Amino acid sequence: MTTPISPTQITLISEAHARGLTDAAIARHAGVSLSSVKRCRTRLGLNTTFVPQVRGKEGERLLAAQARARGLHVAWAAKHNTEYDLLVEGVRVDVKTSMQCSDGTWRFRLRGTRTSFSGEYTYPKNYASDCEYLALVALYPDERGPDVYFVESTAAPTTIVLRPGGVYDAFKNDWTALTPCSGLVA
Repeated sequence: MTTPISPTQITLISEAHARGLTDAAIARHAGVSLSSVKRCRTRLGLNTTFVPQVRGKEGERLLAAQARARGLHVAWAAKHNTEYDLLVEGVRVDVKTSMQCSDGTWRFRLRGTRTSFSGEYTYPKNYASDCEYLALVALYPDERGPDVYFVESTAAPTTIVLRPGGVYDAFKNDWTALTPCSGLVA
């Protein structure tokens, strides 16, 4: 049985979050577990400060907005740590997001494991069985909107490097995989 966190610890969590500390640093600062910080942060309506996770959530939001703008039905995964991020027209999509590197490329590492909510356990991650498509959201450091590359999960290597004129250009902003058929028979 877990011990409830005290009002003093809640204050410490809020103050540390306002200073931009990561969840792990907040846990050490407040003397509580990582999962307690995450639960408290969620109850208080505070987002994570972990840059890769913030960027990932932004990529999911951008993809959902682009899909809706195209008239596609979008549903978020039912719970945290689900195998995929979004259902777009009933297709399971796992969203990965990267900021453009100084050499003009984007790098995506598809990890073979995922971590539990508490950070104590890892589970195998199998993209081919967890989703149909990976949506690689390529962010630019300037004001340009992102490009999205749709890659079938069964064909994805563990590391993907996107570059202008590269092998993945055919998948750039190609929404056909997620667009419902028109119902016409050829």
